[in-house]
Amino acid sequence: MVAVARRSVLIGGAVGAGLLAAGCTAGGPSSPAPTTPARPDPLLAELADERRLVAGYDATIARHPALRARLTAVRDDHAAHAAALVTALGPAAPPSSTTPAATDSPGVSPTGSPTGSPTGSPTGSPTASPSTGIESSGGRTRVPATPPAAVAALRAAERAAASARGTAALTATPDRARLLAGISASEASHVAVLA
Repeated sequence: MVAVARRSVLIGGAVGAGLLAAGCTAGGPSSPAPTTPARPDPLLAELADERRLVAGYDATIARHPALRARLTAVRDDHAAHAAALVTALGPAAPPSSTTPAATDSPGVSPTGSPTGSPTGSPTGSPTASPSTGIESSGGRTRVPATPPAAVAALRAAERAAASARGTAALTATPDRARLLAGISASEASHVAVLA
């Protein structure tokens, strides 16, 4: 038997471990680690809903001008909510649409001329925001034919929006939770204003 010095065994072991580790990482091409796409910022949905509410108020005021005095302050609150959300989102905030909101009453375009379909959309199928309930299609917003029905639709949209912002606040970071809770409280107060 050959006597091996303890130092030689330790150095040999360290060199062997280093070569083994180098062999695991060197050599063939490495594939990138799988990545999951970043989830969209939850405030984007809240901003889209606030913009739909602004469009709903604009369309209602255009269809029923006698409601202007009653609805303008509430509409301006929603514009302020949207601006606060844009600030919170920073560069991730999409630009606002530059086209004015259109009424989507049966057969009426924003200019008052007849449209091709009852809902004002080429397909005739309106969509509703999941949280506000405001129906829109092709950049148009559906407005009920009578002022009381229009106000009732806005009141329902306010209830849905207050609930949606309150729910979103539960899972948001503290600064965003405060913003969303404030918006939710404002929208809840709008329900009373529209009663």
